[in-house]
Amino acid sequence: MMGLRTMKRTTAIKLGLFAIVVIAMGGLAYAANRSDGKDEKSASGKTPPMKAKSGLPIERIVIQGENFDLEVSANDENIRNGLSNRTEIAPKTGMLFVFPAGNERSFWMINCLIDMDIAYLSPDGTVVSVFTMKKEPPKGESESSTEYEKRLKRYLSGPGVQFVIETPAGTNDALKIKPGVKIAIDRNKMAGYLKSQSRPKN
Repeated sequence: MMGLRTMKRTTAIKLGLFAIVVIAMGGLAYAANRSDGKDEKSASGKTPPMKAKSGLPIERIVIQGENFDLEVSANDENIRNGLSNRTEIAPKTGMLFVFPAGNERSFWMINCLIDMDIAYLSPDGTVVSVFTMKKEPPKGESESSTEYEKRLKRYLSGPGVQFVIETPAGTNDALKIKPGVKIAIDRNKMAGYLKSQSRPKN
């Protein structure tokens, strides 16, 4: 027959072991829940992209250490519309134009109401050329569309350009964006935008 002191000690040990088991089980359950959450997120793929008021997806691009949220234009219609008829471009926003392959590009300020900066990029994200594009006088009442378009200045990129970034005027100078600067572009993700924006709308 155990003495009273021995029984108390045994009971305390059992309680202590029970508490350790409970804590350990709780920790395992917590870890399992965290793991399940991570697995579910990775299994579901990418999180849904943010969209701008224009309806275009927004891609976050790091430019010279600064985050820019850029609307992605990846089909003829969206590229043609660009940032025309915008009365402002908020700081650290703009547009990223995606083309299927590198080539010489030419942009103009058709129906554009404000100045903006442009950077032409090669397929690997290297800046090929930069410009500050100035707004043009609007189409006159007696001016035909052909006459209007003919007088607009063309900003030629140079060869081998696949991506184009437009940002608020002054961005290129402020961030020292110039030929040779590298901007990381996820080409696989951009290929996905080319496919998704080429699909017919329902």
